[in-house]
Amino acid sequence: MKSRSLQAIPVVALLIALNLRSQNADVPPGVKIFAAQYVAAFNAKDTPAVESLYLPRSRACITPTTRRIYEDLLSLQMRDSVPGKYVLSFLPVNEGMLKALSAEGYFVLHPERELHIDYQYSGTNDGGQIVLWLVSQNGRWMADFPCMTTKGIQNFRDSAAAREHYKALAASIKEPLRSELMAMLRAHKTGEAETRYQQVNGGDMGTAMLVINALHDQTP
Repeated sequence: MKSRSLQAIPVVALLIALNLRSQNADVPPGVKIFAAQYVAAFNAKDTPAVESLYLPRSRACITPTTRRIYEDLLSLQMRDSVPGKYVLSFLPVNEGMLKALSAEGYFVLHPERELHIDYQYSGTNDGGQIVLWLVSQNGRWMADFPCMTTKGIQNFRDSAAAREHYKALAASIKEPLRSELMAMLRAHKTGEAETRYQQVNGGDMGTAMLVINALHDQTP
C-alpha cells in the first residue's frame, strides 16, 4: 500500500475550507474536521494517516501477524477517491447492522455514532459511500476500528484465490478494449465499463463487476 503522507497536509486544509461551510448543520464542527482529515488521507492512499485517525485501543487487533490482511482489505476499500463535494450524515449507531456484521467483525469499544460520507462524481452515475463508526474522547472525535473475527480473517484468506482469478482476467484484457475500459474508469464511468466488458466477453454482470474492480487496481 502506498504512503504519501506529505501530500495529505495541503489537501486537509483545502477540504476544510471547501466543506465546513457547506455541510449539514446537524453535523458537529469537530466531526466535519475529522471527515476532512479522513477524506484527505483516504484520497492520498496514506495508510499511516488513515490509521492515525483511529483510536489506538480500538485498532489493537492489528498485530504483526494480521497487519497484511488489514492492509490488503483497506487497499481494496480505497480504490476510489472522494470528490470535494461530499455529504456528511451524523447518525445514531445502527445496532441491527452491527449485529449483522458480528460474525465477520467486532468493536473493542462500542461506537457512539455513525458517520456516512456520501459522494457522487459530477456528470456521471458513479458515486459511493464510506461508513465510519465514531467515538468521542478528550473532546475529539475519532474512528472506532472494526476488528475482524477469526471467521472474517479466514473468509478473507479463503477468497484470495478468487481475487487472483479476477486480477488475471483483468490483466488478460487486450487492446483496444483495455485502453477503452481504463479511460472509462478514469472518467468515473464504472457502470459503463462493466457493461462494455460484458458486451465483449459475455458472462454475468457479477463477473464483469469483479473484473472491472480488478482492472481499476491496474489502472495507472
